[in-house]
Amino acid sequence: MFKKALAVLMVLAVVVAFSLPAFAKDTVRGKVEALDKDAKKVTISGTEYSLSDGAAQNEVAVGEEVEAIVEDGTIQTLTKI
Repeated sequence: MFKKALAVLMVLAVVVAFSLPAFAKDTVRGKVEALDKDAKKVTISGTEYSLSDGAAQNEVAVGEEVEAIVEDGTIQTLTKI
């Protein structure tokens, strides 16, 4: 019985460990190098990201310094700094 419970706990630990990155959010800071709101794309410090509908409505321009919250390659929030 103990071995079975231990095996279940090990499997559960592995599942949790592999699912944590799916919930990860990154904060990116840098200069807007390119912006296409119609295509919902922005390049910040050399990296291109997709924009969520909400982030595409923010008033930022090429050359401005921004902070972005990125989830799965898509910017959820975009703020001038």
